[in-house]
Amino acid sequence: MNTPAPHDLMAQALLRIHTALRRSLDSIVRVSAAPVPDGDRAGFAEFCSRFTRFLHVHHDGEEQIVFPKLTEAAARASLPAYASDVTSWRAAHAKLLGSLSAFEAATAQFRAGGSPGTLHRTAVEVRDILFPHLAAEESALDGAGLAKLLSDDDIHALEVASAEHGQRVGGPRVLTLLVHGLTDDEQKAHFGAMPWFVRKLLLKRIWARGFRDCLKYAHNPSIAL
Repeated sequence: MNTPAPHDLMAQALLRIHTALRRSLDSIVRVSAAPVPDGDRAGFAEFCSRFTRFLHVHHDGEEQIVFPKLTEAAARASLPAYASDVTSWRAAHAKLLGSLSAFEAATAQFRAGGSPGTLHRTAVEVRDILFPHLAAEESALDGAGLAKLLSDDDIHALEVASAEHGQRVGGPRVLTLLVHGLTDDEQKAHFGAMPWFVRKLLLKRIWARGFRDCLKYAHNPSIAL
C-alpha cells in the first residue's frame, strides 16, 4: 500500500480538525435551541468553553505559525493568490473574534443561570462566520495546493511547531474535545502515532474524568485509540 505524500497527509489532518470544530459547534447550536435541564448546565457550559478554547488555539496557531510560512512560500514560488488568501483569512479571524467574544460572554452567563437563548444566538453567529472560512481554507490548502507551496521538510517543520503549540496552549481540555469530535477511524488516522501512555493512560483514564459531563454533547463518546 502506498503511503500518502506529506502534503496530502497535512491536508487530511487540517480537514479532520475543521470537521471536529464543525461538529462541536453544530452540537452547541442544536442543544442551545431548547431548554437545558439544570443538572446538565455545568456540563454543557464546559463543552462550550472547551470549544472556544479549541478554536482560539487553532486560529492562534495559524496566525503565529502557519500563515507566516504560507506567505513566505507564496512569495518564493511567485504565487500571489495564496498570499491574498492568507490576508483574507486573517480578516476572517479578526471578524470572528468579535462574535466569539460574545459567545464566550453568553457561555459565562449561561453557566451562572442565564437562558440558553443568548447562547444559541451567539453560537449561530459564530457558525455563520466560521463555516465559510473553514471551507475557504480547505479549498486552497488541499494536497495539490500545499504541494505547490511547501517542501516535505517545510511540512514536517509546520507539523512539529503546530503540535508543540497545541500541547503548550491547548492542553488536555482541547485534545480531549478534538478526539471526541472524530469518528473511530478518524481518531486512529489522526492520533495513531501518539505514545501508548498518552492514549491508554492519560487520555482514556485521567483526562477523560474531566470530560464525563461533556460526553453527551460530543460527536463520538468513545475513544478508539
